[in-house]
Amino acid sequence: MSSMFKKALKTFTDIILPNLCFVCEEKITSGHICNKCMEKIEFLFPPLCKLCSRPFPATKKLICAKCKSTNAYPYEQLICITAYKEPIASLIHLFKYENYSYLSETLSTLMIKHLARIGFKLSDYDIITPVPMHKAKLRERGYNQAGLLAERISKHFNISLRNDIISVKSVRTSQVKLDKARRKENLKNLFEVEENMQGKNIMLIDDIFTTGQTVRECAYALKQKGARITVLTLAKTQ
Repeated sequence: MSSMFKKALKTFTDIILPNLCFVCEEKITSGHICNKCMEKIEFLFPPLCKLCSRPFPATKKLICAKCKSTNAYPYEQLICITAYKEPIASLIHLFKYENYSYLSETLSTLMIKHLARIGFKLSDYDIITPVPMHKAKLRERGYNQAGLLAERISKHFNISLRNDIISVKSVRTSQVKLDKARRKENLKNLFEVEENMQGKNIMLIDDIFTTGQTVRECAYALKQKGARITVLTLAKTQ
């Protein structure tokens, strides 16, 4: 049985079976997650550092002491919607690695609703673009999870979606099992932007912010071409 047929069969089975919460497997009438599991999702509310999204005491300052001393951020702001804990961690794993691409609807809706709750407006943005995948990895997975989130967010806010701005030069080792130093080296000079982005206000979308090295490298490539960048991710590790 080919892998493509297995994926198609799995998707078909998921659709025709009774609705179950993807986290606790309790029966639900609609959607993919029950109310009890939804209530367990830890959303990140201000005050948060503008650059690393870590909580810190409410003051007039927007940047934490650690980020202020580092001064190594090519983007203007980072917004992370949730903490990377259960149950969101399980949903992201299914979405990213188990071919549950249709979870993009549920997950992007969480992002959109939380942006409204914290009063963040996207009206000033010219372009939404996802962190890209190399063509070989895209063929292997079948979709770019960041691209699916970006597509739904761009439609909701009626902002131009561009999947072709940032290119990936080569296939590198997966970031998952690398430490911070090796992640940085692994991503060095990986992303490229050829188009002039002077004066463009860009929202860069990714699924998880871990060390932040991936979005920093993407944002740096965009900034070199004149763009101002805000990073938006579904989740942030602690």
